[in-house]
Amino acid sequence: MANGNGTPPSIANLRDRRRRDAPATGLDAELLAQIVTTQSEIAGAGLDPKKVVDIVTRRMQEMTRSAGAVVEIAIDDEMTYWSAGGSAKPHEGLRLPIDGSLSGLCVKLGTVLRCDDSDTDPRVNRAACRKVGLRSAIVVPLQCAGTTVGVLKVLSPQPAAYDSRDVAILEMFSAFIGASLHHALEHARLRAQLDANDVARNLRTRAHEALRERVSALIDGEHFVNRFQPIVDLRTRKIVGVEGLTRFDAAAGETRADVFEEAARAGLGTELELACVRRILLALPRIPPNAYLSINVSPATVVLAAFEEVVASNACERIVVELTEHAEVLDYAALIDRVAALRGLGLRFAIDDAGAGFASLRHVLRLVPEIIKMDVSLTHEIDVIARKRQLAAAIAMFARDSGATLVAEGVETAGELETLVALGVPCGQGYLLGRPVPLDALSEYLR
Repeated sequence: MANGNGTPPSIANLRDRRRRDAPATGLDAELLAQIVTTQSEIAGAGLDPKKVVDIVTRRMQEMTRSAGAVVEIAIDDEMTYWSAGGSAKPHEGLRLPIDGSLSGLCVKLGTVLRCDDSDTDPRVNRAACRKVGLRSAIVVPLQCAGTTVGVLKVLSPQPAAYDSRDVAILEMFSAFIGASLHHALEHARLRAQLDANDVARNLRTRAHEALRERVSALIDGEHFVNRFQPIVDLRTRKIVGVEGLTRFDAAAGETRADVFEEAARAGLGTELELACVRRILLALPRIPPNAYLSINVSPATVVLAAFEEVVASNACERIVVELTEHAEVLDYAALIDRVAALRGLGLRFAIDDAGAGFASLRHVLRLVPEIIKMDVSLTHEIDVIARKRQLAAAIAMFARDSGATLVAEGVETAGELETLVALGVPCGQGYLLGRPVPLDALSEYLR
């Protein structure tokens, strides 16, 4: 005949007699000492979640005289044995479906559940109970701020091993354990996030350092070559100027724009520009004396004192500074002042890619260049597209009226050349007139 909880009379009577025979004050004192010790141990574990749960399983197993104890965590649709002690220790890491288990039901309901006999309790996963040797159990939700962070389960291989006293002990500890575990898990989550951020930051730092080293090696070793393209009078075909160009190692698979973009990301964009300018200016003594040498420089570099130092030791009256950047200039006053000072040294200025966008037109209007270079997009098929001829004619008229020399870029066909001459464009450059070549080969265009 079983009692109300389904406990066989012999087992119930044995437990009641054992507890009744123990001195009440002694039991209370022992329990109080265990509670204090457990709380101190958990507090001493700090914010290490695994240490916290290991203490919980060990202490709750001892205080309820259980064969084993488990802290389970709900992950996705499964309950995982995160920490296990006693008879449950070999099953640490076991994963079971939430549905159809007493632990899963505890998570859903958020209340204490007691199983007196897994062989007859319909709420349990009977196969899992047999696997871990569970016949009776108490499952307590571990909650903090209304959130169930896991469950604590004590278990026994015997039926009806627990009574209301055991439930009371676990209930008394559940809030404290839940809060401790919640804080430890939250700390671990934040720590992991910070660690991930540190890793990402370190990776970015190392990548940036590697980029700087690569660009610095490019600059220091001058791993680039120069090519020179003639700029000619379209009527006489005589060279009036030469544009100095920089070409980087083709084996690297990078274009000139790619290299300068990398240099800018590395914070070495100006250094790379100045290195290219220094290298190109070495060719100035070998350029025909009646021709100028055009160098490509961004406005951001032109305003630097370092740029003036690079060009000042050369025959500045033979140097044309071709402003290449399409980005908006943030401080035009500073740029205008520097351009005026550099003109005092004899430098002349050209605006590149006129007609391609608003930035180049703004440069033309505010900097009043000596040379205006008409963008290749206007030159291409100008002999067959009327709109291009109309815009080119307007730019040519503006150049004449402002005293600037107009140079058409990208002249590649005889039809384009004839049309440009007819429109009154005085100068041009492009593959039809001369490809970019090494300095030694430039003499071919001088014959």
